[in-house]
Amino acid sequence: MIIGTVQGDIHDIGKTIVATMLQAHGFEVVDLGADVPNHVFVQKAKEQDFDFLCMSSLLTTTMQNQAKVIEELIKEKARENLKVMVGGAPTSLKWAKQIGADLYAENAVEAVKVAKIALSK
Repeated sequence: MIIGTVQGDIHDIGKTIVATMLQAHGFEVVDLGADVPNHVFVQKAKEQDFDFLCMSSLLTTTMQNQAKVIEELIKEKARENLKVMVGGAPTSLKWAKQIGADLYAENAVEAVKVAKIALSK
C-alpha cells in the first residue's frame, strides 16, 4: 500500500495515524510523506504491484490533486489493479465518487475497515 499527503499540503499527522493503524493491522505500507508531487504517486504505483494507493488532503485548495493523480494513473495505465482510497478533512464519499476513487475513509479506524473489505473482494 502506498500512502501520502498530496502535493501542496504539508499536513501529515492524520496520514501518519492512518499509516500506523494500517501497519498495525498487517498491511505493508510505503509512506511517501507530505507534499508528494502527483507524478511520484504514479511512479511508485508503477514500480511495484501495490493493492492500494491512499491519498490525504487537509486543505480544500490541495484536494484537487487527488483527482489529478487518478487522472494520471489512468493516463499511464497504472490504475487497473490499484484501489485508490482518499481521505482528509475536506473530502467525502461524494468527492471520492466524483473523482473516480474506489474508497473513502473518514478516519484511521474506518480506513482499516475499508481496506480489509476491499482486499477481501
